[in-house]
Amino acid sequence: MTAVTEWLALWPWAEGAIILFGFAWGAMLGSFINVVVHRLPLGESVVRERSRCPNCRSAIQARDNLPVVGWLLLRGRCRACGSGISPVYPLVEATGGLLVATLAAAELAGGGRWLFHGSTGYPLGVDRLLRGDWQLLVTCCLHAGVALLVLTWALLDRAGWKCPATWLAFPLGLSLLAAGIMPLAAPPGLMPDGSGWPGAGLRFQGLMASLAGAAVGGFLGLAGPAASVRLGLPLLGAVLGWQTLLVVTIVTALATEIGGRCLPGNRRRGDFGLGLTVSAAFALACQAPLVAVWQGVGKALFASPING
Repeated sequence: MTAVTEWLALWPWAEGAIILFGFAWGAMLGSFINVVVHRLPLGESVVRERSRCPNCRSAIQARDNLPVVGWLLLRGRCRACGSGISPVYPLVEATGGLLVATLAAAELAGGGRWLFHGSTGYPLGVDRLLRGDWQLLVTCCLHAGVALLVLTWALLDRAGWKCPATWLAFPLGLSLLAAGIMPLAAPPGLMPDGSGWPGAGLRFQGLMASLAGAAVGGFLGLAGPAASVRLGLPLLGAVLGWQTLLVVTIVTALATEIGGRCLPGNRRRGDFGLGLTVSAAFALACQAPLVAVWQGVGKALFASPING
């Protein structure tokens, strides 16, 4: 097995294959998100029935159900009745694919070098994954799941369906558990510069940092009724940490406000959540650089003039 993984690590397209694989999985999950967003507001089951045309209710054939590709091959029309299929469907699928591909590129193909706790003696690139670092794979799956879940909540917000608060319990508990047992999944420490509590163990620090991020996210989530805000911010705080969450929230709020003023059309509930999904995925993929910028800004603002 070792010989096989070493041979794969030498393959020049190994990183590219992992990124493409991440896009494929993300697009398939994006297709499922489309089903959830369409059926839940109608009170329909999301697992019992096959995908059907919303107009004629004809079952969609397997060859037409490929994410993004199926819509393009059909030219945006149902094969049975010829009615138009909204371009929102392939856009959601492509967004899911890009989110997962971005995280796969930064965390799996990149060897975890941009994770806050990812700088270790492991080799860079895909070698770290192929040599059996299961924490890296689990962390990437956790981050991808969080990003896709916030995307789902944002789309349900736009559809006018109110997500129950109980939907937060399982993903939040899983994020806290991961931060407490896997250093790679833990956000930056409790201190403003991302450092941990002096003298505390690494796993305890990870759990406390995750709890602090969830608490700050819960407080910020009181600002709006949308699920992507009241549920998404605590969940993102648990994986990003309170420092990065503040930056992500401020940047998303500014971008949403500017976009709402510059772009045509009425603002809809869930617009903030869509922006939050994109900025949070970027922040998850670039934890270490963002914390470094945070530390640099803090030193510049609070440095003593005497000490330079």
